[in-house]
Amino acid sequence: MAIGLEQHQEALEHAKRAIALAPGQADAWVNAAIASWRLGERRDAAKAMQHAHRLAPAHASAAMGMARMLRAVDRLQAAHDVLATAIASGGPGFALQHAMGELTRVMERPAEARRHARDALRQVTDDTLAHVVRGGAEPPHEKRPEVGTWRAVLVDCLSRLRAIAAAPCLAGGAVRMHAIHGGLWEARKDIDIAIDADVPRDALLAAFAEGYRPFALQGQRMPPAGEIGVLGLVHVESGIPVDVLLQRRRGGRWVGSFGPPDHLVFDTPAFAIEDVACDPLEVTVPMPAPVDEYLGWIYGDDWREEHRSLAGKVIPRQFVQKGLVSPGLAEASRDAAITRALLTLGTVLVPGGGGAALAVCDQILAIEAFPEVESIHVRLLRLVGTDGSVGA
Repeated sequence: MAIGLEQHQEALEHAKRAIALAPGQADAWVNAAIASWRLGERRDAAKAMQHAHRLAPAHASAAMGMARMLRAVDRLQAAHDVLATAIASGGPGFALQHAMGELTRVMERPAEARRHARDALRQVTDDTLAHVVRGGAEPPHEKRPEVGTWRAVLVDCLSRLRAIAAAPCLAGGAVRMHAIHGGLWEARKDIDIAIDADVPRDALLAAFAEGYRPFALQGQRMPPAGEIGVLGLVHVESGIPVDVLLQRRRGGRWVGSFGPPDHLVFDTPAFAIEDVACDPLEVTVPMPAPVDEYLGWIYGDDWREEHRSLAGKVIPRQFVQKGLVSPGLAEASRDAAITRALLTLGTVLVPGGGGAALAVCDQILAIEAFPEVESIHVRLLRLVGTDGSVGA
């Protein structure tokens, strides 16, 4: 309870008393590890979680906690070994299989990730789904930075990229916001800017040498010269992530990738880049043109709508899976996008996640008929209200 209330010092004291009373109780060591981690005592946390895993190799919380800690220091194979031991020891199937699927995705083992994702979904129980549609509210919206700071970082990035003739162009959700609302009135969770993949790498690194740091999560590293991919950065002062998308712009096409771990490739017709006035900024912003055609390739012809129509289903836009139903997704990337969606389905099977789960099921089933997804979909529909909304 203290951990849930973010009273981490109190939680640690209770966990230590529990350990003194029952040193063989893995749950007590798990609680001590979580409290220590959130207090910044990483070494103590790792030792406690490791001890919990040794006491109970099949304990899902101990194994997944240990794996998360190992991932935090880039020891991915060690994290894999911990989860494999827990699965082999007969630990709870859904949670551990899903965690292994997420890990093998990050390790860029797509076949393993797909297998574990499907194994996890096959083991989803009716009780779990009942909690999904009954428990709590929908998961909270992702935290967005302060809008003025976000705009300032965007302008700074564009200025640095223009200075090295990288041909920057705003990409993704910010383009859609401007097209619909006539300006950048809200902050996005990050900043996406596409540039020419042929820009010299030393010049690109030098441009962001001060005030930014590499974004190391999921192995985002700058691709070799001339290759597509992502340079992941973080603005140090604000913490705002910046994805510099390196696109191959030749032969009448724009080809880019979201980078690791999925390497989703988008292949669209080439677009012009036009500097446009963008309220409330005092500078122009480079946008793809014609913008409606660009947004059609990225989001579909109904890009202006807050819902997508897919195979007769209405999908709230906040639940649309990245790339999965995009007209611009290269056919060779379709399998990776589906695997990503299968894992997302497992992630949203939490109290209050019923609406998201149904939307993800609909999108997957519109592309491929996975029996385990169909089973979840049918059982969820039995639990929703007669008007089609998720029951309380």
